[in-house]
Amino acid sequence: MKKAYHICRELGSQLRNKVPKRRVKAKRRDDGVEAAGPNQTWAMDAVRDQLATDKKIRVLTIVDTFSCCVAVPLTH
Repeated sequence: MKKAYHICRELGSQLRNKVPKRRVKAKRRDDGVEAAGPNQTWAMDAVRDQLATDKKIRVLTIVDTFSCCVAVPLTH
């Protein structure tokens, strides 16, 4: 790598140092309310996966946080 850097520098090309992207950490929300019964609070997550047949699928999972009831609508 050093040799390639010196050769490029002698030829006059400009190389830039790659700076790693900083990832932003998720912030914890303080406005969350505990569910006292079913159908009060829901959590959702989008999931992508690939089957053994190389078919790609996307699924939106929705979960009732009180009863852990799962609703899984499929998307195309």
